[in-house]
Amino acid sequence: MNLNLALPFRAQVGSNPDRPALWLDGSETTYARLADMAGRIAAWLLETTPPAQARVAVLASRSLEAYAGILGACWAGAAYVPLSPRAPEERLLRVLEIVEPDALIVDEAGIGLLSPRLLDQCPARILSPCRSDSLPLEAERRGRLTVFGRDRLPSPDAIPEPRAVEPDQLAYIMFTSGTTGVPKGVMVTAGNVDHLRSVLDKRYGFGPEDRCSQAFELTFDLSVFDLFLGWAAGACVCVVPASQLMGPYRLIRDQALTVWFSVPSTIAFMHQMKMLSAGAFPSLRYSLFCGEPLPVGSAKAWQEAAPASIVDNLYGPTEATVACLVQRVSDPVPVTRNRGIVAIGEPFPGMTAAIVDSDRKFLPRGREGELALSGPQVARGYFADPAQTQARFPTLDGKIWYLTGDVAYQDTDGLFHHLGRIDHQVKVLGNRVELEEVDAHLREVCGSDLVSSVAWPVAAGSAKGIVAFVSGTTRSTAEIRESMGRRVPGYMVPSRIEFLEALPLGSSGKVDRKALFRRLEWEEKTDQSPRE
Repeated sequence: MNLNLALPFRAQVGSNPDRPALWLDGSETTYARLADMAGRIAAWLLETTPPAQARVAVLASRSLEAYAGILGACWAGAAYVPLSPRAPEERLLRVLEIVEPDALIVDEAGIGLLSPRLLDQCPARILSPCRSDSLPLEAERRGRLTVFGRDRLPSPDAIPEPRAVEPDQLAYIMFTSGTTGVPKGVMVTAGNVDHLRSVLDKRYGFGPEDRCSQAFELTFDLSVFDLFLGWAAGACVCVVPASQLMGPYRLIRDQALTVWFSVPSTIAFMHQMKMLSAGAFPSLRYSLFCGEPLPVGSAKAWQEAAPASIVDNLYGPTEATVACLVQRVSDPVPVTRNRGIVAIGEPFPGMTAAIVDSDRKFLPRGREGELALSGPQVARGYFADPAQTQARFPTLDGKIWYLTGDVAYQDTDGLFHHLGRIDHQVKVLGNRVELEEVDAHLREVCGSDLVSSVAWPVAAGSAKGIVAFVSGTTRSTAEIRESMGRRVPGYMVPSRIEFLEALPLGSSGKVDRKALFRRLEWEEKTDQSPRE
């Protein structure tokens, strides 16, 4: 069985070569042209990298090179590792150090980031969109690197068929925020993605006439849905320009999108900007939301704007391959008690969800506990981190489960409801963040162990920013924010910093984050918030 992610795309090239596969920056790329680029990249990879379980890093975003690079890596039977050009150098260095890729593919933005420090950590072979005679970097740094321009790709005659991939082979490694300040690389297999694709193909039945949004960064695993479900169906994947991510009104209408997929906060922003008038999006037939809680009011507002659209609320951590529970927004809407959000619904066919207590004992319906997931979409674990893998992927009653860290319950109708996090993992502007990771960097930046962070303000389970509390440092707000900006993505940089004489402690001696949250509530209520 060949489960190469590029294989369904390759099949579409045979039947629909001249149909658009990608809309990007105002122009369309056909299946035939994208296949030529991806196939030649695959041929290059097979010439220059180990054929078995190769890892290919892709430092690119919202560019033809990014999509062809990912598709080419899959075509060659390699696992792709997306890296964000917006990530700080320290984070890129750490991921490259952990994953040790066999090759690196960059676009114009990515190549501009290749500082001497990054080049020292890069694999020996790099593919750039530039011509070989115009590469703006230390191409042969100390004789270790070979940088290939697009003119050095193999000829179209050398394009192989997509390499055979077994179900247990890695499809991609997606790095998420880690509790120790070190990112975690989730290992997702071809079999994991195949199950996702088969379930959702039956549920949605996308086809060549569909035009699907691609709103997510490639480092966000929801992008897997956009690319590989869209291309498997012969649809056109329409890349949302960065300037329209939170307000894609014109894109949806001008491109006559039929499938929209985003985080729910997009709805709130568009509603605030008065972009959700009744019947605004007549072309949409499916509207899908995932990544954070979906408020009932937002779901209803979107349904009015897209009256012909079916609206689904999807749930799933990266460790369970994009999404594995779903709830259709119907009338009446299944609402989570005391939250005002849509239920996360029922598991996909073949997947199992359960609620466990702190002793990992299964709980009956109605009881709150940790949501656990089992089935063919559960990932292989964390790359080069057996201890975390063992802790988060235990064997219970003879099956491997992933412990999500989410508090949830199952109601009497069998629907699951999400209540928040057990630990301090939060959603900030739709991005998954471990507050412990923010704290780890704050400690180093401030030169003090007396630090803590809180997601604030929070609405419907997602925060607009992070407030840091710091004691025992001589550094200013500007210095701390500047240093954090060099270490972590922008959404993890504290939007506000409060300096305290001492941080509140709980009975265990740990910093009481709930007390800090209550302080923020009091400051807001009494208008005592510090002015920066």
